[in-house]
Amino acid sequence: LENWRKHLKENQGIWYHGGKIEGGLGPLYLSGDEALSSMHGELYSFTISPNAKWLNLSKIQMGPLALISMDSVGFSPDKINKIKDSGYDVVWDSEDFNKGYEQIFVVNPNVLAMVKEG
Repeated sequence: LENWRKHLKENQGIWYHGGKIEGGLGPLYLSGDEALSSMHGELYSFTISPNAKWLNLSKIQMGPLALISMDSVGFSPDKINKIKDSGYDVVWDSEDFNKGYEQIFVVNPNVLAMVKEG
């Protein structure tokens, strides 16, 4: 897990969000694919703090985080709070990444720094 996290962070310095962000920055999905993200409207670019704590859903077998999936995490305040309460900032799934679905979900937007907007 640690080697994969290091690989993920070193090879993906910038993450993208396509679509309007209104009000303050909250939990959101990000993608490593700028072109795909830009198809969803306004494009925002972020870096993630190197101190962010990442949760790999593929490694969770039991416990309160075991029923969380990448498809549903962003639509459930309860799941977001469970992840935050467990001390994680970013959620990802290494099995999804291996299949080409390179998205992450940031539950703690304080670990993000905006690179560009628009």
